[in-house]
Amino acid sequence: MPPSRLSIAQRRALLVVLGLGLFMLADTLYLLVNRLAAAIGLDWFAVNDLSLPRFYQILVLSHTGVGLTLVALATGFVAWHLPTVWRWHRRRAIATGIATLALGLALAVTGLLIVSAASNRDNPWAYWGHVAAAAVVPLAYLAHRRSSLWKPSRRSYLGVPATVGGLLLLAVALHGLSYDREKDSKTTGKTGAAGIRGGPGSGQRQVEEYAPPGFVPANYVPVTSPFFPAATTTTTGGYLPSRIITRDDLPADELLARDLRERGFAVEAQIGSETCARCHAGIVEQWSRSAHRFASFNNPFYEATILHMREHSRNTNPELEAHLAAFPELAGREAKVKSKWCSGCHDPALMLAGRMSGEIDRNWPQSQAGLTCLACHAIDRVHDRTGNGNYNVADEQEDPYLFREARRGLGRFVHDTALKARPDVHKRQMLKPVFRTGEYCATCHKVSLDTRLNGYRWVRGQNEYDNWHDSGVARNASRTFYLPENRRVCQDCHMPYEPITASDVSARDGLVRSHRFLAVNTALPFLRGDQETIARTEAFLRNEKLRVDLFALRRESGETVALLDRARPVVRPGEVIGLEVVVRNLGVGHTFPGGTNDSNEGWLEMSMTDGTGRRLAISGFLRPDGYVDPKAHFYRALMVDRHGEPIHRRNAQDIVTPVYVRVIGPGTADVARYRLRVPAGQPSDELKVRARLLWRKFDRAYTEFAYHQNPDGFRAFDRVPDLPVTEIAASTAVLRVGDEPSTPVSPSAQDWVRFNDWGIGLLLQEDTRAAAFAFGRAAEVAPDKVDGPRNLARVALADGDLATAYAHLQRAELLAPGDPRTAWIWGLVLQENGRYAEAALAYRRVLEIFPEDRSAWRNLGRVLYLDGHLEEALTALDRVLAIDPEDRVAHYHRMLVLRALGREEEAGLAEAAYQYYQIDESAAEVTRQYRLAHPEDNRESLVLHVHDL
Repeated sequence: MPPSRLSIAQRRALLVVLGLGLFMLADTLYLLVNRLAAAIGLDWFAVNDLSLPRFYQILVLSHTGVGLTLVALATGFVAWHLPTVWRWHRRRAIATGIATLALGLALAVTGLLIVSAASNRDNPWAYWGHVAAAAVVPLAYLAHRRSSLWKPSRRSYLGVPATVGGLLLLAVALHGLSYDREKDSKTTGKTGAAGIRGGPGSGQRQVEEYAPPGFVPANYVPVTSPFFPAATTTTTGGYLPSRIITRDDLPADELLARDLRERGFAVEAQIGSETCARCHAGIVEQWSRSAHRFASFNNPFYEATILHMREHSRNTNPELEAHLAAFPELAGREAKVKSKWCSGCHDPALMLAGRMSGEIDRNWPQSQAGLTCLACHAIDRVHDRTGNGNYNVADEQEDPYLFREARRGLGRFVHDTALKARPDVHKRQMLKPVFRTGEYCATCHKVSLDTRLNGYRWVRGQNEYDNWHDSGVARNASRTFYLPENRRVCQDCHMPYEPITASDVSARDGLVRSHRFLAVNTALPFLRGDQETIARTEAFLRNEKLRVDLFALRRESGETVALLDRARPVVRPGEVIGLEVVVRNLGVGHTFPGGTNDSNEGWLEMSMTDGTGRRLAISGFLRPDGYVDPKAHFYRALMVDRHGEPIHRRNAQDIVTPVYVRVIGPGTADVARYRLRVPAGQPSDELKVRARLLWRKFDRAYTEFAYHQNPDGFRAFDRVPDLPVTEIAASTAVLRVGDEPSTPVSPSAQDWVRFNDWGIGLLLQEDTRAAAFAFGRAAEVAPDKVDGPRNLARVALADGDLATAYAHLQRAELLAPGDPRTAWIWGLVLQENGRYAEAALAYRRVLEIFPEDRSAWRNLGRVLYLDGHLEEALTALDRVLAIDPEDRVAHYHRMLVLRALGREEEAGLAEAAYQYYQIDESAAEVTRQYRLAHPEDNRESLVLHVHDL
């Protein structure tokens, strides 16, 4: 035996250390082989996002546990061994031994960091440092042994590799035996690239197996669905236990009871998030303040509406009656069945468990859950683009990690360590590709109503998806007035990256996608006293979302003074003047306002004060009773039912038609007109006018209804609450009172946008004469920009002046040859002129750059039909319906094309589709009666109207 300075006990300890070291070498090689197998596509062996065998997890955890044990034992051995050999001054042996120990300690530190933050992409150095140290430490130990007295034997040069290789082969064999191909291939299932359509439970399967013959609406729900009339499905087609949505993460009974007693709804008691918070505390904290969390019976406003619906909605139709016949236990529960139309998006913890058809106890944790983490993350696909909760929820997905049932203690620690060490399966389960798309948000932010709910006909509800998709923001609309440099989706605005305030393994550079889902809702945080969320929401609203520009003054003589903030025009006492306020949608990716506009309330407040600050006149003030001045300029939707009564209870099932809808589309503008007489005998020689865009999440009528309908939800209030009113933007101008002439203001190059916005608002109000003046000034101020002549061509087209339109388009071509946005207007002008072949070429140019421009496809289909290219026309119109299956105009033109082709049966289906989605023109009589009785609302319904100040 070679000489050695080790005692017998030290030799035995060293053998233990070496044995563990050999295991670690084999374990490391096994893990590397797994990664190599994944890289080359060796699915039967690879550990990837579809397979996670228990044997693999055991070796991963052993790698951590044994590795830490090895480092601890090695450190103890060195502390025991070093004093003995230090005096022999074998410097190389000492140095290599210390280097080996240092590398072992580096492995321990980097390994612990990897385990504690495996999904934190901020620390790639830890992983690569761990790999580098692991590669070097065997070599360092070999150098140490070769330079020490006790050198490795010849047998060890063969025995060590053989032992490691044998252990590796054994691990590979055991891995193969433990691999269950069928089980692991179903760990998460597979969907298309976008996660839309296909597979069991999908909308396509429903249509194929259950739909009646003839025309079937795109959002058809079979009467045999337990979730009828919601478009929601589950993979097996049946109810799911509520734990699928809540994870059984339920609060302590006393905590929930205290919330309900003091607030009327759950605030401190969180449902369905405790498990997720173990790794995603930052995201859970954000979600806890979001409107999504307060979506169900923990939202007193929604609760009031849903209770009213479940008590008063009694009308039926054949489909509803067939559903009741299919489920006899639901007899007499028509209203409760209808409420599932709402609960697909608001109450998944209740609806998916089958509870919405019966009585609901608001004290249930599931009633107070709102949209939990899994309410969104358990969705595995979206059926199509029709909304109404048309998603599929996967039945309970097995958690493949060890000790998945453990809630605390060592088992929970082992589970979480395994997950962090190999999070691929968890990521695939929780983050589908569709989650990054606008179609995912459309499932609940695109709504339609039909006979299943209203007993009337198909009616469009809120539709943020199409308002976004058919816009310049999505870069899908060539007719946009402004085209952003980059496409934005819903998540870019409503889930921006935000610094975390608590630990979160998904953070990158300390940032996560915000799960506050900030938008416009200041009402819910107000009810729970959450001033921070109110402040964040108001900051969001004011952050370049809208601009108010008190822009122009018109005199009775016809003179127009623009750029009022700089012009300071002179007005005479007693003179009647007009003021025009331009409100521009700068940064809202859909219409402003959006969402539930029958209860939302945006309006302009316009006021005049003298030099002392004394108010002389106002429009749009807030009255003492909490209502807004009915003569204000509103941004909202005023809906009425079949009896001409206004919709003030969010009773969507009763909507028949709008009296008016005033919203501002992305990149467009609105012009509000005011008329006033300059006061005589004022002591001041200046008057200040100010325009403010104000916002309140719910109007007063709806707030009063909710308070009285749902007193339990408003337990913290002893009277109807006064919801916050937010000033989004404002503009002021000074008028000088006197007789001297006004001094003209020369516009600067930057003013072209203000003139352009003014022109956009005027054109959309069909005031083409004023729009031509505004766009003309924009063209003068910025002669190098194509917007001026292009928009002048729009005005000329609206006036039917095709010769002038051609002249402006030719000038636009000189400034920006081949611009697809100009090509859109070329197409319109050529189509109006009967030059169909040339119009088709223009539309095809548009589609080269905007391939999902539904209007371009629609118009292309129309001109191809008129030019006799029927098959090509049909293809173009089918592209429209692929984008929006509910596009009635496309269905109409498709009907014409099919009839021209002699395909009568298909033409009949297209006609049925057109009639199904057609607007009910007879509803105008309902609004006529309402407008006669409400002169203020009648004025608001006019495209062009003036408010007396």
